[in-house]
Amino acid sequence: MQQQSLTAEFERLQLTRMTCDRIRSANYHLTDHLAESLGAHPQLEAILHIDREKVEMVRKAEATQRDLKGTPFLVVVPTLQDVQDWKCLTEGTTTTLAVDALRAQLPAWNNDDKLRMFYNNRHYIWLIVELLHVSILAAPLLGISKELAVYLRSLPQHVLDLAISKVDFPMFRWRLDSKRFWLDFETRRVTPDVIGHHFLATNLIRADRIEAKQSWSNLRLEPLRKKVYSELMIRQYCRASTVTSLLGINSTKTRQLFQEIHGESSPTGQLPTSTMWYFDQPLHRMQATMMVTLYRMALTFGANVPEAFVAAYDLFDKFFGPSSRISSDRACHICRTMSTDADLDLAPCRSCRTPYLIANTAPKIELSHSFSCPGCTGSLGNHQLGRRRKT
Repeated sequence: MQQQSLTAEFERLQLTRMTCDRIRSANYHLTDHLAESLGAHPQLEAILHIDREKVEMVRKAEATQRDLKGTPFLVVVPTLQDVQDWKCLTEGTTTTLAVDALRAQLPAWNNDDKLRMFYNNRHYIWLIVELLHVSILAAPLLGISKELAVYLRSLPQHVLDLAISKVDFPMFRWRLDSKRFWLDFETRRVTPDVIGHHFLATNLIRADRIEAKQSWSNLRLEPLRKKVYSELMIRQYCRASTVTSLLGINSTKTRQLFQEIHGESSPTGQLPTSTMWYFDQPLHRMQATMMVTLYRMALTFGANVPEAFVAAYDLFDKFFGPSSRISSDRACHICRTMSTDADLDLAPCRSCRTPYLIANTAPKIELSHSFSCPGCTGSLGNHQLGRRRKT
């Protein structure tokens, strides 16, 4: 029983190819539903946070749409984000003001509208349930708060199914609804780093408010856990020296494991040590921010240090792919530095309020109240990117 329990824990640290395909398929399918709904009822614009012209613009931009919807993040979020709003639906209690206000904006549905809405609501809710049970980082993927993620994960499937059958409004809306996103989209600047910025900006969990001081030494782990963590990290191309340093495993064993997995010796040489590298380019800052944000979110959902790192880097790598500038060793360095030192911090951008990486020490000291992130300054989206490691 313990072995099965541990296996389930480890599986939640990484997204499978099938899950990524499900998310990509849902992104296309649910966007098509938004377009159909707005075509029949343009007044839904206020509820869905997108108008017919913009949703058609997204559907016609094939290359941009492929980059946007091919990410592990959903491009829609729940229409209702508060736990109490969901409770009144699942428990059949008196409706909240938010639900009443939403229903007051609804058009007159015909039977086809009702049937189409029911099936798409169910498709969306089932995907939410699936992600909440297979990924420790489901909340940022779905764009929901920690409280809502915990509540929805606690509900039996039949309770949600019953609630869906009684809902008479769309349960999801467009996620990327800021003016900055549409400006970037219309000027054809929707590159992976720009998309990453906008997903960070729509995240409801404030990474700058999560307690990040974690011990990275003398981790008390069971031998089985150490073995699994070391294999997961090496499969992510962490050097043997990085794994040895974190998990306290014999260096000979980690080098042998690297050789067995990759068919070559673990790279040698100095590991990343410079904190100023993360500020050399806006892209470096953005990607480092994404990595640290995902790492802290995994911690807040109960992961320990190696689990949080593995889960965060897995999602980071699936998001950026060939566009990544941060190797697994550098990702380990930034997470470790943020957990143990005060040289770096996360602070909200003064314009969009998205928490971003800032420097707290010489030669680069940034003041949180006057900092503008790369997304707001327009410094993302203009870089030629190259692969940083073997695949």
